[in-house]
Amino acid sequence: MSAVLKPASRPVSSRRLDHAAICVSAACLAHCLAVPILLVLAPWLSLGALGEEWLHLTMVVLIVPLSLIAFRLGYRRNAPRRVLVPGLTGLTLVVLAAVLEATHAVGHDLAAGMTSVGGVALIIGHWRNLRSGSCVGLHS
Repeated sequence: MSAVLKPASRPVSSRRLDHAAICVSAACLAHCLAVPILLVLAPWLSLGALGEEWLHLTMVVLIVPLSLIAFRLGYRRNAPRRVLVPGLTGLTLVVLAAVLEATHAVGHDLAAGMTSVGGVALIIGHWRNLRSGSCVGLHS
């Protein structure tokens, strides 16, 4: 008996959405980690656009639709809880952090922490979504 993994027929657009969502989430995470490090290491450096509120809101505007579409397509395949729990948790944290920071309900440090945790959760969700469609299962 031999086990063979058979590739699933998965729409190319679904894979591209997951890849795009992973890239945007990773860029958001890199931004959230880089800004505090740059502030500590180089306080004389003007951050310009990196510290601007419009950039945070733009990232959220990109992340939300990409993620929701990718997770919806993933939900129709298999392992929805495995994908949706980290994905929607991450999406909620990212949106909540942006809203709370924009309304000055929380400081930048807490918002950056929430966004970083949310970004990691989003990446995990998209990675699982991407991997859930890569094989149908074991066949003997």
